[in-house]
Amino acid sequence: MSYEQYNNSISPVTSQPVGNSPAPGATPINGVTIRTLQDTTTDAEFAGKLVVEAFRGKIAHNVTEQKLPATARYMSANNRGQAPAFYQRTLVAELEGVPVGLMQLKFHGDKYLNTADDNVLISELGCWRTLRFVCFTLVTDEDVKLGKCYVDHICVDDSARGRGVGKLLLDRADYEARQRQCHTIYLGVLTTNRAMRLYERQGYHVTSTSSMCGCLYCCIGPPGKIYHMEKPLSTNVP
Repeated sequence: MSYEQYNNSISPVTSQPVGNSPAPGATPINGVTIRTLQDTTTDAEFAGKLVVEAFRGKIAHNVTEQKLPATARYMSANNRGQAPAFYQRTLVAELEGVPVGLMQLKFHGDKYLNTADDNVLISELGCWRTLRFVCFTLVTDEDVKLGKCYVDHICVDDSARGRGVGKLLLDRADYEARQRQCHTIYLGVLTTNRAMRLYERQGYHVTSTSSMCGCLYCCIGPPGKIYHMEKPLSTNVP
């Protein structure tokens, strides 16, 4: 997640479609559908609250538990009025028409997808917590190489766990990456995160391990390790 100034030269990445298969989630699968995030108050609030809840520990480490509601308000407001690429890269999973999951993808050139008003953040969190929060977003940001797709974040509401929402979101990520001729899709996950088993079932494998020290430790929390996982993609799909 980044709160740096958006580069207006960034435009949606498009390419000729690969294969004839429909996008996973375009039609209901076990009641689950996937669509792009919309620039509406409802979607903005859903996304802001879900991200804060999903990454509660990391965000609270920077702003304190007391300031989590203020952070959710800020992130919700910041989801409005962004450039088209921000909404195209952010996907919402719905279960029986109710939003329950969220995923954001990044491609080459997408380093800074959204703008932010730091003055609003300061008014919500104060100077010190704002500094820590901005450092957190910078340290966890990713500069994606050409031909690769990065799963910036993926989260599912507790009420929808076990319903195949995460799997379908990851299937959609593969599809979107192939549409842009990417040969690799990758992500980072704490070694203690149970979601790693899902990623392995989806074809991801660990390529390296990073220790949380220095700036990463200060921004994310107690010492631990992060797996860097990736999956090769074939563009030869039906």
